[in-house]
Amino acid sequence: MREHEDFRDDRLKTWCIHCGAAIADIESNRDHVPTKSLLTKALRERGANYDKGAGGVMDYLPQVVVCRRCNSGFSSDENYLLCVLHAVMAGSLYPDPQSHPEAAAILRSNRNVVRALKRRPDGQLLLFENVAPFTLYPDPERVSRVVVKNARGHAYHEIGEPLLEAPDHVAFVPLEQLSPEQRDTFEAAGSDGELAVWPEVGSRMTVQLFDEQAMVGGWLTVEPGRYRYSIDWSDAVIVKTVIWEYLATETRWDH
Repeated sequence: MREHEDFRDDRLKTWCIHCGAAIADIESNRDHVPTKSLLTKALRERGANYDKGAGGVMDYLPQVVVCRRCNSGFSSDENYLLCVLHAVMAGSLYPDPQSHPEAAAILRSNRNVVRALKRRPDGQLLLFENVAPFTLYPDPERVSRVVVKNARGHAYHEIGEPLLEAPDHVAFVPLEQLSPEQRDTFEAAGSDGELAVWPEVGSRMTVQLFDEQAMVGGWLTVEPGRYRYSIDWSDAVIVKTVIWEYLATETRWDH
């Protein structure tokens, strides 16, 4: 993605968006939104080079400043979701290293997650139903925490909204389980006419709105085929994401 400078009011950058603590009073660091491990290794390396001043103009990976404790606190759940995605895409908790080398390496080094997934009882959440003969029933709370973490970060990064409250709605489902009508509704992000409400003056989104190449159908693409997101703030703040062109998520904060 191309980096856009943030000219928001500095008073909106005062708190950690996850716990509400004053950034000035705590240890803080930069958190990638989306979770960096959801992207390919090649893009992660280009993003790291960009941060060092050596990358290309399109190698920026979105980041927000949060407290170090919150950032670390998401690591376990982020790793859990990564394992779930690799398993379901490979169709096994023990994928063949030849046909699925990345999935095999990730799952082999996370046997605790594999064991936890094997212990999950049927009927908890049919997140990956109708994928016979391989079906997973992941912990919805763990998946939800990562979805909300990324959604909160996207809203803060793009429109300058520090959404400190818990969201009013969180949902996630494989794209293939949506009906054609539901898929059309989900994909219809963005606005075709005059915006009723403009984002925070100086926010990155005010720049994005005038950059047609950055706004394709309302979606911002971090990496094709791996991660894209959209934000609608006209009524409620609604953040949608698509992970690996497989998992669709929606998080909403009502005004």
